[in-house]
Parts: sequence; C-alpha cells; structure tokens
Amino acid sequence: MTSLQKQSGYFKGFKFNRLYSLSGIINLSLVTLIIAVMLLAYTTYSKLSSFEQSLNSMMNKSLPSVILSGKSYSQMNLLLSGTEQLSMANSEAMRRIATNTITRQLEGLQKLSQEHQQTYHISSQLSSVERELDELNELVEQRIAVNNRIERLTAKLYDLQRQINTDLTFSSPTGASTAWSLQFSRIMLLSAELTSLDQLSEIRQRQNNLENLFISLSELADTLPADQLQSAQLAIEALSETVLHPNSGLIALRQQQLKILGRVQGRSNFVRNLIADYARLNEFESHQLNQAVLSRAAKTSRLVEHQVKQASVLFIILLFAYIGFAVFIQRVVVNRLKNLNQQVQQRSTGQSHIITVTGNDEITELAKSFERFATTIELQKNTLEEMSLRDALTGIANRRAFDDYYSQALNVASRQRWPLSVLLIDVDYFKQYNDNYGHSQGDICLKQVATLIKQQMPRKTDILARYGGEEFAVLLPDTDEQGAIKVAEHILDTFKTAQLPHDFSGVADHVTVSIGISVGQQQDGTIKLPSVEAADRALYKAKRTGRNRWVNDAAENEQK
Repeated sequence: MTSLQKQSGYFKGFKFNRLYSLSGIINLSLVTLIIAVMLLAYTTYSKLSSFEQSLNSMMNKSLPSVILSGKSYSQMNLLLSGTEQLSMANSEAMRRIATNTITRQLEGLQKLSQEHQQTYHISSQLSSVERELDELNELVEQRIAVNNRIERLTAKLYDLQRQINTDLTFSSPTGASTAWSLQFSRIMLLSAELTSLDQLSEIRQRQNNLENLFISLSELADTLPADQLQSAQLAIEALSETVLHPNSGLIALRQQQLKILGRVQGRSNFVRNLIADYARLNEFESHQLNQAVLSRAAKTSRLVEHQVKQASVLFIILLFAYIGFAVFIQRVVVNRLKNLNQQVQQRSTGQSHIITVTGNDEITELAKSFERFATTIELQKNTLEEMSLRDALTGIANRRAFDDYYSQALNVASRQRWPLSVLLIDVDYFKQYNDNYGHSQGDICLKQVATLIKQQMPRKTDILARYGGEEFAVLLPDTDEQGAIKVAEHILDTFKTAQLPHDFSGVADHVTVSIGISVGQQQDGTIKLPSVEAADRALYKAKRTGRNRWVNDAAENEQK
C-alpha cells in the first residue's frame, strides 16, 4: 500500500467528536431574532443596520488603514535608505548588510500589504520593486567582483614592476637597453593611470596608445643583446597579458567597471522612483477609503438619530438582542470562517503548512477536512510533478522539463539581450549497440553518456535533458558561439577519453556522439534566438558528414 493510499484510508476513517452543535445554536438565535425584529418597524431596523455597518467599516477598515499607511510610509523610507546603501556598496560585506536591510523592509511591506488587503495594482507594484531590487543587487555584486579583479590586477602590475627591477638589471647599460627600460617604465606608468580614468573614450584612447607603445617596446627588445632578449620578451608578454588581454586585462575590466557603474546608477534611480510611486498609490487608496467611510458614517448618523427618538424602549431591547447575536456570530462563526478562508488561501499559495481552527463544532470539522484534503492533494501533486519532469532511466530532466526551461531561457535572453545556445547530442550507432550488447547494456550506456555530458556542464544554470531515445539536449544560457563550441569539443574529448566500448560502431571502437549547435545571433540590431529545430538540422548534418563531430547550424561551419 502506497503512502497516498494509507493517507486516504486514514482520512476516510477519521471521526470527529463534537461538544455542541453550532447549527442548533444559530437556528435558535435566528428564530428569536426574527420574532424580535417583527416588533419593530422595518425602517428602524434598516437604519440601525446601516449605522452598525458604518461603525464596523471605520473600525475594521478606516482606522487600521491609517495605521498601516503610517507603518508603510516608515518602511518605505527605510527601504529607500537601504537602496541607497546598496547602490553605494563597495565591498561584499556592505552589500550583504544593505541586502539584509532591504529584505527586512520588503518582508514588512509584504505583511502590511496582506493586512491592508491592497488592490492588485499596488501589490504588483511592490512585486516590481522586489524584482528591480534583485536586479540592482546583482549589478552591485558584479561591480564588486570587477573591482576586486581590478585591485588584484593592479597589485600584479606593481609586483611585475618590482620583479622586472630585480630580475632584469642590465650589467653594462647600452643605448638600446636604456631606451627599452624607459619605454617599459612609461608603459607601466600609463597602465597604472588607467584606474584613475573615468571616461570610456579616455580608456579607449589610452588602449590605442598602449598598443602602439607595446609594438615600439617589442621593436626595441629586438635590438637588445642575445643574453637579455629572452628576459625582455617574457616581461613584455607578462605586462601585455595583464593590461591588454581582451577579457581579463586591466583595460577590459576597467571598461566593464564603468559600464556597470552606469547601470547601477540608472537602476538605483529607477528603483527609487518605483518606491515613490508605490508610496503615492498606497496613500491615495487609503485616502479614498477614509473619505468614503466618513461620508457614509455622517449620513447614516443623521438618519439614525431621527429614528432613535421614535424607537424608545423597544428599540433598546432589540438593539441589545441584536448586538448579542451579532457578537456571537462575529466571534464564533464569521471570524473563524475568515480565519479558515485565509488559511485555505495561504495553503493554496504555499504560504502556510497547517490549517487549524479552535473549537469543536462544524467549522472545526470543516477545517480538519480541508487539512486532510490539502495534504493529500499536495502529496499527489508533488509526486506527479517529480515523475513528469524527470527521466526515469538516467535521472536527468526529460523533454517536458527541457521545453519548460527552454521557454523561460528564451524569454530571459530576449529581454536581457543575452546569448543563448542549444546543443542536440545523439549517440552514434546506438541501434547497433542495443542489437549486439542487449537493451540492458544499452540502458547502462545511456546512463554513462548522461553522466559524461553532465560533467562538462559545471554551471548550475546549464540544463541537460534526455530528449528522446539516445538523443540528449543541452541548454546553455548566457553562452555565445565560442562558448557553445568549446562545450561541444569538451564533450567529444570526454567520450574519447572515457573509451566506452562499442565494437559495432562505424566511426570508432568506442562510444561516440554527434552534436548539433544552434546559437543566438545578432542581426540588424536584434537577436535571432536559437531553436531546437536548427540544432536538429545541424545534428543531422554532423551525422551525414561522418559523425563523432559537431556542426554549428547558424555559422554553417563544422568541426574538421
């Protein structure tokens, strides 16, 4: 018997012992109230009901709304302060402090929003603020990482200068050695000044100057004596790698730093505007509610004052009876039903785990029934979701999960203008493998293939899925053409190293794979997103041209 069946059986056999019947109490009270109401004119009753509703509205909505608005305003001021701290953070510790502050304020605003029962528009505005703050946090984290890398490169530059001063000392200086030393020192000085430049145009101009100086320095090195030439060339290579490397050089990192600084400032200003808009919307909604309730209370009060003069003693008796019944219904029925409804809604959205209502009556029975049903449904849902998104043989994602991840990655790549790559991988001559080794060995082979491919995907954002049969699909977010080709080559090399036996293959004595690549391309200022169909075309081209290779559909080239 499965856990689901056990739980269902337990629910069916569960019995509740009620201490009293809520329906009986309510029915008796209703009969009494109806008899009393018949003694008073309908108009008097309607006016009093209207007056009571106005009072309840002010107590339950207007006053709490004013209090919550004040709390929200305080929370938003603290949130603005935290945003400013985050945008100005220059270290990981400062960023974490600012992030913790922002998280606390957002949690407070979420709680106040739920208590205030705000409109969907205001709630969505708060969600937008959360998303923008997450993106601002990522930008600040990138900025801190780039700053750290620049500091390490600057220290490396100074270490290189000290090393050159120690290792490359000319015993008998000549004109050529002196000119080379002066040129090298000039390059070091200009490189060190890169950290003080705050304009991209200045950095690009300095890059052109340094490239020309490196050419001149290499030409001067050729005039040095043979015993000094090799040391000079090594020094030039080390300095060039530190300063001019296109991805990790000081110039490239400084350019990236300035770009990120601009994005952080823009995002910070945008978040501050969002918070200000949220504050104005919250204040406007609260003001409207207060005005409506106060207007209604004033009108009803005038009508009730006139009617009370005519109702006399009978009205007072009826009022006390009605208040007693209303309090009973409010406390015993309405409040508990509201609490139950809130817990059910929270349970449906994953915000709560257990549905509990005090008492021993029909509402308690209903709450326990909801809890049993919710627990059973959640367990069944989780089990079915896990089964539907996981390949039973290899343990990796299946085609359905891959399609979901692929749709999400396309949206992110289109919105952020990031590169995106798709790889389709097919095991070569797998039918022959199954026919000769057997299907059980074929299953083991597919597990090994999945493991080998997974080893070449160190990033958590990369997705590997079994697309069908012996076909596997790989999704590489934020990966350009060179990165996708590099992954494909690593996969081919991994199978070559693993040497999984396959004596019936037509291309090698071990298991090999063919890979089709589809990469997002920039065309006329827009991004042409990759597709599984394009990767499939490239895969079949790889199989037609000899297998055990990769083919890039977008670039129309292939592995040689």
